[in-house]
Amino acid sequence: MLTRVRSVGIYVSDQQRALEFYTQVLGCELVTDMPMGPGPDAPRWIEVRLPGDTTKLVLVTPRGQENRIGTFSNVIFFSDDMERTYAELTGRGVEFPTPPQRAPWGKWWATFRDPDGNEYGLALASEA
Repeated sequence: MLTRVRSVGIYVSDQQRALEFYTQVLGCELVTDMPMGPGPDAPRWIEVRLPGDTTKLVLVTPRGQENRIGTFSNVIFFSDDMERTYAELTGRGVEFPTPPQRAPWGKWWATFRDPDGNEYGLALASEA
């Protein structure tokens, strides 16, 4: 039987820029960074995760799927304090198309973007 999610792919145009954003801005920790082929221009297999989480974010774009870069990702992050998270991340330059607010369904919700324009949901963990 299925037991949990191992990883989720994040479509990026520049792996180094994405790695810096996810580790330095969002606070993820690096799990894996290795070449996927020979030569200095080979794509890398990069995995990061939030501290204490087991689900990894894979920062790569398979050939032929470049059109998925910069779209809504369907990845939703939890926050223990929406206002504090919003203040910290906007202070680090993160764009929030939807700042924290009560959504029509009654729970706290926000959306933010990475440097590629990929959009993520942000929900309050206590309302899960």
